[in-house]
Amino acid sequence: MGHENDRTLLLQTLVLWLLWAQTLGQVFNLTLTVEEGLPAKTIVGDIGAALSRPSTGYFISESRDSYVFRDLEVGADTGIISTAIILDRENRDKYEFVAATLTGEMIKVKIVVKDVNDHSPVFSSEKVHLQISELSPPGSRFQLEGAKDQDEGEFGTQGYRIIESEMLELFQLEYRNGSDNHFSVDLMLTRKLDRETRVAYSLTIEAFDGGIPARTGRLQVNIHVLDENDNPPIFNQTEYQALVPEDAPVMSAVCQVHATDLDTGENGRVTYEINRRQSDSNEVFFINETTGVIYLNKKLDFEMQSFHELIIRARDSGAQPEHSSTFVGVKVLNINDNNPSISILFLSETGDAVVSEAAGIGDYVARISVSDPNFEEERVIVTLEGGNGKFKLKQTDDFLYALCVNTELDREEKDLYELKVLASDFGSPPLSSEIVFLVKVMDTNDCHPVFEKDVYTVTVAEDIPQGSSLIQMHAQDADDGVNSYVTYSILKSNQNSLINIDPESGLVTTAATLDREREMEMWFLVVAVDGGEPALSSTATVTVMVEDVNDNEPVFQQQLYNVSIPEHSHIGSCFLQVVARDADSPEFGTLRYSLSDGFDKQDKHPLFQINPETGELCVSQDIDRDTGQTIHDILVKAEDPGGLSAQTYVHIEVEDLNDNSPVFNPEQYAVSISSHTHPGTEILNVIATDQDSGTFGQVTYDILPGDMSNLFMLDKQTGMLYLNSTLTHLSMASMKLFITAQDSEGLTSAPPAEVTISVVHSAQVPVVFQKSRYTFTVPEDAPFGTSVGTVEAINPDNSVESVSYHISSGDPRGLFSVHPKSGLISSTQPLDHESQPYVLLVLQSFTGTSPVYSTTQVNVTISDVNDNAPVFAKDSDTITVSQNTLPGTVLFIAHAHDYDSGANGRVNYYLNSGESSPSDIFVVDHILGTVTLIQSLQLDGQQKYNLEILAKDEGEPSLSSTLTLTVNVDRMTAEDTLTFETLVYQVEIGEGYRKDARVIQVRAHHSWGAHTSASGLIYSLEAEPGFPPAPFRIHPKSGWLYLSHSLDYETEPMFHFRVLATAREATLSNTTATATVIVLVLDVNDNAPVFSSDVYYFTMSEGSSPQGLVGTVKAMDKDSGKNAQLSYILLSDGKFFRIDAKTGEIINWVALDREQYSQHCLKVMVTDQGHPRLNDTTTVHILVTDINDNLPQFTHLPASKELNVQIWAGLPTGALVTNIFAKDLDAGENGTVAFSLASDDNLGHFEIDSKSGDINATVLFTQNTQPYYTLKVTARDSGATPLEDTAVIHLQVYGAEAQFGSSDHQTVRHFSVREDAEPAAVIGSASVSDKGGFHYSITEGDGSVHFDIDSSSGDIYINQPLDYESATQYFLMVQAEDIALSSGMNTTVLVNVMVEDVNDHTPWFPDKLVTFGLKEDAAVGTLAYAFHAKDADGTLSNSAVHYSLTFDPELGLSESLSPFPFQIDPYSGSLIVRTPLDRETTPSFAFTVTATDQAKRKTERKHASVTAQVFLLDVNDNRPVFISSDTVQVVENAEVGSLLHHVVAIDGDLDENGLISYVIVAGNKKGFFTLEEKTGLLFLSAVLDYETQRSHRLTIRAVDHGHPLLSSTQTLTVEVEDVNDQPPVFQQHIYNASVAENREPGEPVIRISATDKDSEENAVVRFSLLPGPGYELFTINPHTGLISTSSYLDREEYQHFTLRVQARDSGLPPLSGTATVLCSVLDDNDNPPEFMQSSFQISLPENLPAGVIHTAQASDPDHKENGTILYSILGKEP
Repeated sequence: MGHENDRTLLLQTLVLWLLWAQTLGQVFNLTLTVEEGLPAKTIVGDIGAALSRPSTGYFISESRDSYVFRDLEVGADTGIISTAIILDRENRDKYEFVAATLTGEMIKVKIVVKDVNDHSPVFSSEKVHLQISELSPPGSRFQLEGAKDQDEGEFGTQGYRIIESEMLELFQLEYRNGSDNHFSVDLMLTRKLDRETRVAYSLTIEAFDGGIPARTGRLQVNIHVLDENDNPPIFNQTEYQALVPEDAPVMSAVCQVHATDLDTGENGRVTYEINRRQSDSNEVFFINETTGVIYLNKKLDFEMQSFHELIIRARDSGAQPEHSSTFVGVKVLNINDNNPSISILFLSETGDAVVSEAAGIGDYVARISVSDPNFEEERVIVTLEGGNGKFKLKQTDDFLYALCVNTELDREEKDLYELKVLASDFGSPPLSSEIVFLVKVMDTNDCHPVFEKDVYTVTVAEDIPQGSSLIQMHAQDADDGVNSYVTYSILKSNQNSLINIDPESGLVTTAATLDREREMEMWFLVVAVDGGEPALSSTATVTVMVEDVNDNEPVFQQQLYNVSIPEHSHIGSCFLQVVARDADSPEFGTLRYSLSDGFDKQDKHPLFQINPETGELCVSQDIDRDTGQTIHDILVKAEDPGGLSAQTYVHIEVEDLNDNSPVFNPEQYAVSISSHTHPGTEILNVIATDQDSGTFGQVTYDILPGDMSNLFMLDKQTGMLYLNSTLTHLSMASMKLFITAQDSEGLTSAPPAEVTISVVHSAQVPVVFQKSRYTFTVPEDAPFGTSVGTVEAINPDNSVESVSYHISSGDPRGLFSVHPKSGLISSTQPLDHESQPYVLLVLQSFTGTSPVYSTTQVNVTISDVNDNAPVFAKDSDTITVSQNTLPGTVLFIAHAHDYDSGANGRVNYYLNSGESSPSDIFVVDHILGTVTLIQSLQLDGQQKYNLEILAKDEGEPSLSSTLTLTVNVDRMTAEDTLTFETLVYQVEIGEGYRKDARVIQVRAHHSWGAHTSASGLIYSLEAEPGFPPAPFRIHPKSGWLYLSHSLDYETEPMFHFRVLATAREATLSNTTATATVIVLVLDVNDNAPVFSSDVYYFTMSEGSSPQGLVGTVKAMDKDSGKNAQLSYILLSDGKFFRIDAKTGEIINWVALDREQYSQHCLKVMVTDQGHPRLNDTTTVHILVTDINDNLPQFTHLPASKELNVQIWAGLPTGALVTNIFAKDLDAGENGTVAFSLASDDNLGHFEIDSKSGDINATVLFTQNTQPYYTLKVTARDSGATPLEDTAVIHLQVYGAEAQFGSSDHQTVRHFSVREDAEPAAVIGSASVSDKGGFHYSITEGDGSVHFDIDSSSGDIYINQPLDYESATQYFLMVQAEDIALSSGMNTTVLVNVMVEDVNDHTPWFPDKLVTFGLKEDAAVGTLAYAFHAKDADGTLSNSAVHYSLTFDPELGLSESLSPFPFQIDPYSGSLIVRTPLDRETTPSFAFTVTATDQAKRKTERKHASVTAQVFLLDVNDNRPVFISSDTVQVVENAEVGSLLHHVVAIDGDLDENGLISYVIVAGNKKGFFTLEEKTGLLFLSAVLDYETQRSHRLTIRAVDHGHPLLSSTQTLTVEVEDVNDQPPVFQQHIYNASVAENREPGEPVIRISATDKDSEENAVVRFSLLPGPGYELFTINPHTGLISTSSYLDREEYQHFTLRVQARDSGLPPLSGTATVLCSVLDDNDNPPEFMQSSFQISLPENLPAGVIHTAQASDPDHKENGTILYSILGKEP
């Protein structure tokens, strides 16, 4: 305890010492290593090694009893560390202590004990026992505890191995390093174990470390294999057999089975059982489950079952038992206890004991079976007794016998036999049985029928009608009764269908039409069969020779030939041979070929011809695929000598050759771009087309190498040119690129496209959009103001101006707006994806002073919303079909259109289920909408089906609509009907198909039950009411439809008509069938785009920044789809303008300067996207109007705008001091300049002319002259917001020195000279003395160059030409030196030279021709144009221009005598409208404007002229005017769809303003009429009836398309003309009348009447009697309808008359109606009774009792009472 305290104290002291030392000294670290196991006293190291200087002693932090001093020795004086003992790293692996020097240094010492390999791996136990199931799969793992090695690192355990090599086949080790360097060891099974093969294994596992040599440790592993139930019991025999007598007692042992199982324990204990499911279901046996002994469980019976099969199953007792089976056969031994049994079966048809007398020897009579249960395997003795040897027994099997005929039988000799059969077995004692029976002999037919001869020959023509007689056959049979009755038939052959024979009479007739080409002769056997059983027969051969007639049309080998030929094939080359065959004989079968128009007429093709003999098709003209048709359809006709013909269809495709190079259109392109344009920006799109097709027509583009070509990049496929590099470093203003186009085979365009790119340089860097393209999406149902997206442009770094945005083009409908500051794009109107699925906006960004815009494209996709339901053309439809229509026939095509796109517009069709819409009879195609019959309509008697067809789109949620289709079933048709193969034909055909092209074949067929035929039909076409006439015709025999007129998709995209098939034979119940044909015309690119105007006129104001949208050019293309998709291209002047390729909007993108270009003329091309591309061009004139953007400019001032002028003090009042003239580049009032003057002293010494700028001296100047003046001149224009500029004039007054006492040695001279004075001309003299003696020189002044002086005389002369416009005055200082040396007097002469302006400049106009447009509604007084001529002269009079206008009526005025509507301001040049304009009267004016300067002398005035042309632009100021008749007559029986009238109105305006639409606004409530909106064609849409309504008053409005809309109305009276369409109608269908007999002729009978709803003659009715029994006895008044008798009537002859009366009108053709008059004749008593016997005699026997002895009969033909007879005896004889 004391040591611990000392140690603690020592540590505390040391810590304090350390803390103090850290404050005073330094701390060092020392780390040493030493291996374990070294002997004691081994030196480890020196503490002083860590110090920088030696130390004389150390203080150690550890106490003497610590582990440090226990294991180590530390020298306190020397610092040497050595071992005190042998170190063991496994006990302690490191030592740490602190040593301190006396000087305060601290050393932290750490000694690490290094490991040596002194330990072996050691397992925790020497042996391990494992139990492994024999069912363990390979890969099973068994974890073992690893060996531990106290060493570390590489000396620790490194791995494990199995010592026994043979064990490696079954086991292997896997080990992995775990925590604390401890291995986890798995013993892994590599193969499955089998306990039955080996029960136990022993192996040794060795662990080894990493030492050299390695140390090891071992582990003994003992493995016991656990048994699993993997072996089934095995029987010692695969099959057991046992014999048991049938009388063996129950419980008798039968046999024993035995099975063994290799498994142990319960797995190997075997039990037995009988498999009752597969054997011994009656439990005759049982088995002992332990011993396997089988015992008898029931009595056996050999006769019931002689053999028993047992299946014995052995199973072990495992948890999942295994089992096996064996077979035990038990044979029962027989005991004789049964008599044989005999069974007889007679073989006659009735089963009776009879035999035919015709039975042959050996024929079976009966089958006898004998059986004995006791002797099934042994024979029984069978014998036959009786029959007189006529019969015998024949054994056929062990126990079967046949009773056979032994000799011939004769029923007449003996007809009944008694036979006995006896059977005995071989038992002990033997048992036997017998049976006795009678056999009757039956009569047979033993005589054959006999023909008169064996062979018959007949000759007939092949065209004899069906049913014609060929021959009468007859045969006789000698038998009696039924056996002699003969029937006839024809032996089956391939000609059975051609011949019939009457089975009773033997008459042979034709069953079908004959065909010599199929059968030149017919050979058949006629069989005569008697009625015997069996029947006897005989045959006769009949040969029918068929004579030929011309009844076969030629037949081509192919109905369709497809052939391809290359274009430009050699003329005369043949490329196809068509072959036809005629089955007739050579007389009728020789064929000639020709080209046909399809309707039995020869056709001459422009490119092909045919050899009439061989059928070879050859080229007759050069074929150019690129300019002509690519497909030719030809009909070839083959005709025989009899006039019968056939046609085949040859489809010729012209193969393309690469014979065309790509061609640019246009060949020249011009575009401007800013020098600050970013790389990647689209520049323009060049377009080249190649008339070839396929790969030959695929064009790629390349830039020809050049100086600037690397600045650009070209999309080789599309021709889009992109900027590839920045342009800021370029100094040039324009560049030219050459672009070539080549096809796939390398043919190159000649010439290449020339692209001129103008680079617009601007000092100010424009704002730049972050992206060159933006893409946004907005749903079409987005509300107003929905945010679409934001664009952003970046301002240059040195700019402080804010960026503004606006939409320059791409949105002509104004669907979107952009916030000018934020760049947020929003919707401003309702959006509709169906009318416009996307908008390509061009946005511009700019700052207030930027001369160039930055642009970007914004693609706004208007996404579809499912807002449109599918729509059927009508809500219901009705069709009628025959009940015999075959399943699979298409009955109807339902089509609904959905204006949405994508899934929202994809329509599927469904059949709504319901009682009236059975889905088991009809089905609708979900995609095509075809309604197909799938079950016969004859199965039920339903007359009508109502089908609900649902059209449903695929949107979410989906929308739908319903069509009700009524299917009426025609049940009146019989089985023999005529029908088309489908009720609806639909075909698509391009509008480019030529006349006579084949379109589609329709086919109808006869139907006789299940048989069909298509022969004997005539096809025709019938118009469909309400549809335009179809340009087709049909071949009456083949049913092929041909094109009869050219198609035009733009005029009519669809045709709807009916096709009729009529049977030539009248045997069918319906002789005509009808189907509907729908022809959809496909568009081809046959219409070029057309601009709405040949010339466009736009006006744009100039400005410091671009003005955006200039105007829009519009083109229309009548085609559809891609053929109508238009792109606009700017062909010229791309420097200032661009065009939106989609909308045609022309944009100003570079600031315009009228003073530079007052007008621009652009060429614009529009091209479609079809193939080949078609285009149109137009001219656009853009007039740049002036704004006041130019300051007045002083013409004679330097840049400082200051002028020094010297004048003389003695100037008189009004003298010209100087001219300070200024001009303004603007036009009109903007360019009219006025001057004003201000001086710094305000003395009023000078004044200025406000127009000319002349400054003159005033009277005040002469009175009070100052030596210096400073004048300020202001020049101000007359613009609405005037602009001004200021100049300063410094005046120095010479000669004023005298007034102020200055020197006299200065002299002032003033000269003036015209600017056109010639050089060397003297302008004046500076001489100071007349006597001479002076030397003159010009010493200074600004005129020293232009003037010089004669040194002796002092004359000043012109040295260089003068120009007033360059300088108006000059100042010279002349030095006059006295040459006399005595006086030496020098004099200075000041010379001022004023240059006078001369009118030496002619005015000029910047444009040679001024062309502009002006709206015709421009108000009087409107400024139309400001003419501005320029004059370079420097004074007002010489440069001031006056304008005048000259008009030649022949140049621009029409026949109108109206005055010229313009006038010009002579001073400003402004052209003003002075009278109202009217484009419809005078569309344009041409005139001349002359500018004349105002030189003072009129003779010196100069002028210039310019021609101007004003085109008046149309405004919608004219209403449509009807010019068509307001009355139209139409007959009441006009067909629905008939054209009734052409409503025509004219509008004097142009384009949209003059485009007229028509509509019926009143009078058509019942829908009798249809008016085409665009054409004004009035069609009849419902049946008219004169009798119902005789006239219709329609109010028709014609409205133009201008803004605002203007319209006119017309009342059109449609007068219905009567036609005789109403037959007379009787008041009654049947009239009853009576008339007495015996009346005089003319006796009235009855009056009938009829009415006719028609008018006039059509309603005049006449009556007549129609022929019939007794009609001649009556007459009728044709006008009154009174029927009278025409002769005497006798009721006894005719009691009743049925008269048919006809009422007939007087129309053409006349119509009639009939009625029936039932007339009864009334009786008169005009006939006495008459006895049937006039006299009779009766003889009576005597003694006759009372009663009737005779009946006297009389008759009276009269009626009723008149005919009732009373009898009486009038008298008796005596």
